[in-house]
Amino acid sequence: MSNKPQAGEFCWNELMTPDPKKAQAFYTALFGWTTVDHNMGGMTYTIFMRGDKGLGGMLKTPADKVGQVPPHWMSYISVENLDKSVEKAKSLGANIMVPKTQAGDMGYFSVIQDPTGAYVALWQPMA
Repeated sequence: MSNKPQAGEFCWNELMTPDPKKAQAFYTALFGWTTVDHNMGGMTYTIFMRGDKGLGGMLKTPADKVGQVPPHWMSYISVENLDKSVEKAKSLGANIMVPKTQAGDMGYFSVIQDPTGAYVALWQPMA
């Protein structure tokens, strides 16, 4: 049995916060998680870990978004074809908040807002 998320399954969670150090202290103390920082060229992306398993990520709210975007957790749902999934979401009444964006050599994502106003990210991993 594969641990790889199948299409339609939640596959990642990501915290955006204006105070990553405070959030890191909170979640590591609360759950016993460890963290690994990755320099992403101009920003630090922190992976929350339990043992050798990555549980989710954290990034600092961009300075131009502080006060506009509240601290939040974003859930990612795995899809087979991001372009088709975004188009289908649009046809079902979703707003596309972040168009298809490449995330390094890991995959592509898009953030949508469903017809009720909730946000979720769609994720297509690279092969």
